[in-house]
Amino acid sequence: MTNMLDLLPNVRMAGENNAHLRYGLEAMQNLEETYEFAYKHTDGVVGAWKHHPIPKQSIACPIQKMYEAINPPPMEDLMSRGYNDNLNTNANRNGNGNGNGSKGEDLILGFKTVRFHGKEFLDEEGKGDSLLLAAKFMLENFPCARFVINIRGDIEKQVESWQAAFGTPMDGDEVRRYNRLLVDVASYMGQDKARVVDMIEWIERDSGVEVLNDLIEWLGFVDCRYESLLHSNKDGYGIDRQQVSLGKNCHYPGN
Repeated sequence: MTNMLDLLPNVRMAGENNAHLRYGLEAMQNLEETYEFAYKHTDGVVGAWKHHPIPKQSIACPIQKMYEAINPPPMEDLMSRGYNDNLNTNANRNGNGNGNGSKGEDLILGFKTVRFHGKEFLDEEGKGDSLLLAAKFMLENFPCARFVINIRGDIEKQVESWQAAFGTPMDGDEVRRYNRLLVDVASYMGQDKARVVDMIEWIERDSGVEVLNDLIEWLGFVDCRYESLLHSNKDGYGIDRQQVSLGKNCHYPGN
């Protein structure tokens, strides 16, 4: 799915990041939970912890910049004199033929993470309370973002896939529990912010493309339609190099 979304005009998707999210979450928690910071207070702090009042969501920009830093444009773009990532003239690099990489458009960044449901975001009993705290963190620090939550409802196939890929067993009950937690996260975020997509539905050769077309319409893209699917781990970890068109009028409003 990451590669499919990366085909959208002026979108740059990044792959795995080893739960990099937790560092932003920990920074936010340190600020909120350390009494001496007086976070969100309207009065400044004097003495050893001296500083002016820290506005709410003041950490959002540096946290977003952290993700921009690990999802850079191609090196040749960075080395270009006067290059501005927000005015990227090379956004059409995926060959979608839309011509939407023209100067002046705002870049949309995204990233994939399979570790959002990992131990870093679960409480000691694994109930997922901390997972909802992480969801709250995402909403507050990425207020313009939308979140696609990809689950696999066919538990048996997920267990078989894991065994084939890693050679170790997977507990089907754990998969069911994680799926429930992720559905709870989507419910907490709300239907305007989060969308649950079942992998079993969108990988189907005939009907799957319609699931993704419905998804990108929800994301806000206009006149965009996939005609076929890309497979990120084709035949294992291979790359699917087929060209996928989204239509000549595909665009994001305002771009």
